[in-house]
This record gives sequence, C-alpha cells and structure tokens, in this order.
Amino acid sequence: MPYTTYAIGDVHGRADLLAPLLDAIGREAGASGREPRVLFLGDIVDRGPSSRQALDLVCHTLEIWPRSRLIRGNHDAYFLDFMTSDAVDEVRFTKWLLRLGGYETLESYGLLADGDISDIASAFRANFARHVEALRKSVPIIVDNRLAYVHAGVDPNRPITEQDPKDMMMIREPFLQYKGELSHVVVHGHTPTSNCLPEKERCRIAIDTGAYATGRLTCLVVSADERILHFLFAIGAAGHVEITREEADGFELAA
Repeated sequence: MPYTTYAIGDVHGRADLLAPLLDAIGREAGASGREPRVLFLGDIVDRGPSSRQALDLVCHTLEIWPRSRLIRGNHDAYFLDFMTSDAVDEVRFTKWLLRLGGYETLESYGLLADGDISDIASAFRANFARHVEALRKSVPIIVDNRLAYVHAGVDPNRPITEQDPKDMMMIREPFLQYKGELSHVVVHGHTPTSNCLPEKERCRIAIDTGAYATGRLTCLVVSADERILHFLFAIGAAGHVEITREEADGFELAA
C-alpha cells in the first residue's frame, strides 16, 4: 500500500512540540486510511528541556508505525557513545555536558545525581533499555527514488551509496554551498535555517528550523510518488502549541 512520508527536523528535547506534531500526523494519516512513515532526521536529544520524553515519543512512533525510522544525528551519537562506551573521554564528556546541551539531557532523565559518568551510564542502560535500542538501531540515511533523507547532508563529491556516516551526521561545507546536481535531492536538518523556515536549494531541502530556540518544529510531507505535498509546523509560544499546515509552494521537484 502506498504511504506518505513525514520527515521531522531536529527536535532537540522539545517534546512539547513533538507530541502535538505526531498527533497531527496521526490524524492526517487516519483521514487518508494509510499508515504513515515518519522519518526523524536526528538530534532528538540535547539543548531542550525534555530529551527523555522526546525519545519516548520516538520509540512509541517506531512501534506503532513500523515503516518509520530514526536517522542518527550527531547529538544522538554523542549521547549513545557516552551512555554505552566502556571508557569515556572525560574532556569530550564535559564539553557535551556544558556546551552541547548534555546537562539538559541528563536532567530530563533524572541522572545528574548518579555520580560519575560510569554510574550515570549504568543507570541509563538499566532503566532506559528501549532508548538504547532505538539509538543503536538508528540509521545514517534513507534513500528513496529521488529523495534521500539524512541528518546533516552528504559529501557532493561521493556517490550517495558511498557516503561516510560521519559526514552524514556532521557535514556543513562543501554541502551547504554546493550548487551542482546530485543523484538525489537531500532532505536534511543539522544546520538551522537562517529565517526559521524550510529552505530549498537545487539539490537539498533544509528543515531544521531551530526548534529548541525558536519554538518551531518542522515536518515535510511527501507522497509515495515523491511529490512534495505540504508542511506541518508545531509552533510553541506562551505555553501553547499550535499546529499549522502550509502548502509547499516552490518546493516541487523538477520532472
């Protein structure tokens, strides 16, 4: 059965935006009678206040809509590495904790009082096995016929099937300024757009609208024939979240 893809940009601990957005996806999919495929473009955790709750929502979505996938973002990779490695680099861990939003993540899990990093990691693995599994099963890329979904982008000098997983989590340049052709139009997050709205260039569509800071979480809706349908936005202000739907004018793919 054909399905509609819902690609969601960087969440960064904003479960308050993700929950109503997923509800809206459920209503829209229910009205069509088709199970949705939700693609989370990564960076579920860090920076925002509710990383645990956000990852709970991701896990639940993967369970109820089995076509859905979590694409691993660099912040998800940091978190998984620190929580599962036998030996952790204390310098890297401190940088993550104090500069990259790790403190907020551990606070959402109630792990800040659990001693050193090894104690924190042990407590996380013991109490949140479902989160560990989801992070471990996350993938670097989803490639369809004309669209490819990643966290950060791709190296334009490599074929889409030969990308480095680290590039797909971390790359900015030369990808962001690339003006040539690629085999696929790349849907990505990682770098917040300059105007807090989705942006389309010749070979890419950017949907990280800086949710943790702007209160705007973006979802790109794509039909089974890869026609760009519309956007769904979860917009939070003054303790209230509004879901808006906007047509994807100017985001059509070339024939």
